[in-house]
Amino acid sequence: MYFPAEVTGAYLAFQSLLKTNGVQPGEYTKFMLWVLVGLSVFNVAIYWKFYNVKNAFVQFILLCGFLVWAMNIDTTRFKDAPWGLGENIEIVAPSLLIFYSLLTLFLAIPQRNPDAPG
Repeated sequence: MYFPAEVTGAYLAFQSLLKTNGVQPGEYTKFMLWVLVGLSVFNVAIYWKFYNVKNAFVQFILLCGFLVWAMNIDTTRFKDAPWGLGENIEIVAPSLLIFYSLLTLFLAIPQRNPDAPG
């Protein structure tokens, strides 16, 4: 499965902003978690509006995939995630990505709604 360019691009832009301002990869963990929460809402909205994905289960799978993607590209930052989320992330994140890739083999890829604005 793929993720909307608007959401992934926004996350990468936040990463670049932090790096440009001298923030180390292991810092601002809580801030980036809040960014993930906000972008997750946009992820759901984009799939709902532009790809006509109304099934809650499929939305949940797509949302989990986005979170797994973010964990994999930012493992250094999420090592210090609160509530024990960062424990063993070097093993957990790639394992979840493999599982997600296998799971999505059984789901149809959402197609953009031709009637959607934009």
